[in-house]
Amino acid sequence: MDPNTAAAWRDLYIGIVGAGASLTGLTFVAIALDPHQIERTPLLRLRATSALWCFVSVMFIGLAVLTPRPFTSVASVAVGVGGISGAVLLSVRTIRQRIFRQPHPGATVFRAAGNIVGFLLAGVGGLSLIDVEQGWVFATLALACVIMLSSGIFASWLLVLQIGVPSSEKP
Repeated sequence: MDPNTAAAWRDLYIGIVGAGASLTGLTFVAIALDPHQIERTPLLRLRATSALWCFVSVMFIGLAVLTPRPFTSVASVAVGVGGISGAVLLSVRTIRQRIFRQPHPGATVFRAAGNIVGFLLAGVGGLSLIDVEQGWVFATLALACVIMLSSGIFASWLLVLQIGVPSSEKP
């Protein structure tokens, strides 16, 4: 199979969509365990939001690649604009927190940089997919998915570890 065609990458992206969808559902289950605690705690809210954004983004990337032509262009624009917007918003938030020394519950620069790189790769890959169907575009989007899945899994794991723990026992 020619790696420059979407058909060559089809199985990978079907798995990516399935992983994103199932992990999104599991994160909603984790949120449903104690939604009031998540609502009251900025750290838990940050982790839940981060996990959901990563998993939903992965689903959209996979769906954009799997969408048949000519509708791929519309899905690619959505992924590209969403990826660039996500990277810009995360960058602004991280810079604002560091420069103005605003509270940043549980957010480290390293984790923020990982998310920013993932969203940037998704944006570049999405915008490139509009008119270029080459292996490097599919590989770029796959790398973005791996970064976002890793980040989302880590955030949701930390979320689940702290749900249900009384506030007196938290570090």
